[in-house]
Amino acid sequence: MRAWGEPAERIEAAALIVTELVTNAVQHTRTRRIRCRLLRSADGVRICVWNRGRARIPAPACPADPAGLPVEAAPA
Repeated sequence: MRAWGEPAERIEAAALIVTELVTNAVQHTRTRRIRCRLLRSADGVRICVWNRGRARIPAPACPADPAGLPVEAAPA
């Protein structure tokens, strides 16, 4: 990204995003092969991380309030 002339703050943000995405890929797959690609376009930089694992994607957690308690739906 430096070679592309991207500003330092964008490079730092991209590094954090890549770290998070690769961490997720490692946690949710059994394969040892994880790929990362950065693509430059007129609109910015696209970050792609993927693997060939077939691990089951966990279901999303129920929404919670700031205290971590489940939020109930309001009555109709």
